[in-house]
Amino acid sequence: MKFPEKNSRSEKILMAFLKGPMTIYQGAEIHGDFVTRKLPAGVDHAKMVELYCDLVARGCLVRECILYKLTMRARDQLDKDAATDTPRSIVPPRVRNFFGKPLFLGYSPAFPWRRVL
Repeated sequence: MKFPEKNSRSEKILMAFLKGPMTIYQGAEIHGDFVTRKLPAGVDHAKMVELYCDLVARGCLVRECILYKLTMRARDQLDKDAATDTPRSIVPPRVRNFFGKPLFLGYSPAFPWRRVL
């Protein structure tokens, strides 16, 4: 079994299958259509089928008729990853300082009413 990369679409699909076996359409309702700025409508059905077939080929999912379910090894791996509680992101979120940013040319926080020409 080759487990998918961290923070990938495949891992998000596997996390949705912790609830139980489901079809592709039920899975898309739970894990979403992977909407991005480039794909505002989300991933189309053919790509979703390709993602699920890749997970079956990796040995993470088992297909039974139209239902897909998580294998025992994949379930154990997901439970172990959730138990270790490793940090998802090492980089802290970006905080913008709106007070340090000049509002217009010649602005200074000490004298906000004065404009330099």
